[in-house]
Amino acid sequence: MEHKLVSIREKIDQFPMKDVFNMDETELFYRLQADHSLAIKQLEGRKQDKERLTVVICCNEDGSEKIPLWIIGKYAKPRCFKNVNMNSLDCQYRANKKAWMTSVLFDEYVRSFDQMMHGRRVLLVVDNCPAHPRNIEGLRNVELFFLPPNMTSKIQPCDAGIIRAFKMHYHIRFYRKILEGYEVGQTDPGKINVLDAINLAIPAWTMDVRKETIANCFRHCKIRSASDVVGNLDESTFDEETQDLQTMINQCGYRNKMDIDNLMNYPGENEACSEVQSLEDIVRTIIENNAEDDDKDDTVSLEPVTRKEALMASNTLHNFMIQYKNTTPQLLDAIRKESSIRQRGQIFKSKESISLFGRL
Repeated sequence: MEHKLVSIREKIDQFPMKDVFNMDETELFYRLQADHSLAIKQLEGRKQDKERLTVVICCNEDGSEKIPLWIIGKYAKPRCFKNVNMNSLDCQYRANKKAWMTSVLFDEYVRSFDQMMHGRRVLLVVDNCPAHPRNIEGLRNVELFFLPPNMTSKIQPCDAGIIRAFKMHYHIRFYRKILEGYEVGQTDPGKINVLDAINLAIPAWTMDVRKETIANCFRHCKIRSASDVVGNLDESTFDEETQDLQTMINQCGYRNKMDIDNLMNYPGENEACSEVQSLEDIVRTIIENNAEDDDKDDTVSLEPVTRKEALMASNTLHNFMIQYKNTTPQLLDAIRKESSIRQRGQIFKSKESISLFGRL
């Protein structure tokens, strides 16, 4: 292993930290609840823990850039996407029947990443998965670097804790949504749809996963030879997030709750989520994506919201926040800024509101 690390470091050292990226995909059981009884007892309507998406994670070595998520689902046109402006979401959605990364999607991802890196020379480190083809021609800005087989669990930064951090924050937001659902009287708030999962995943990645966590995971893998960046992963890196997640789970009042390790290493979620497609598979996928999804998609479409309803809701939020005991002047200032933005016909688009409201 050591001699392979030498060649890896020689390559990594040719690029500054901000220009070394690692990309990996992971399965996400987006409805998974930390209750053993939900997973063991085959209760009607309670098999939601096996619903999954594949999430593609990519970031650079110093943590300064987190590439927008790619999310792969089973349905090309879920009902919950109706009336939704998909361009407003800070992610890309793709679909195939297994919700897996495929060689075709990997090719598309890398070409999209190459365009995003316009004018730069960057290194994209990926694992040696068969669904990651090597012969992608025409890349102008990106050099692909494939890690040796059977080493990715030890030297790939995404596997060293970045994906775990993302899932930790996703679950925190998921359980918060469950608690809020019970508060407003929902009968089964844990049965979220793909759009709900996307709206939880995006801030979990863009807002919650810290720059320091990413940098620590890269350092832990020791894929750069410089002595000042070599070190071990601080065990306290996830302590705060673990405590937050444990608090959320405790508040849900599960009868047979899982511990955090079982939840984060749930059987099946960390298995292979990619495949190499034959020409027949590719054609079949194209046909399926152009066709209407079948009735297995049990979600409902999002009800259209008028501008009047949005303005009324915004005023209600303002009135709530000036009564809320934990409201800060900074948060109230962000709401007031939104008032002037709304007068120009834009609602909740400022960076201040996205950042502050995401922490509530």
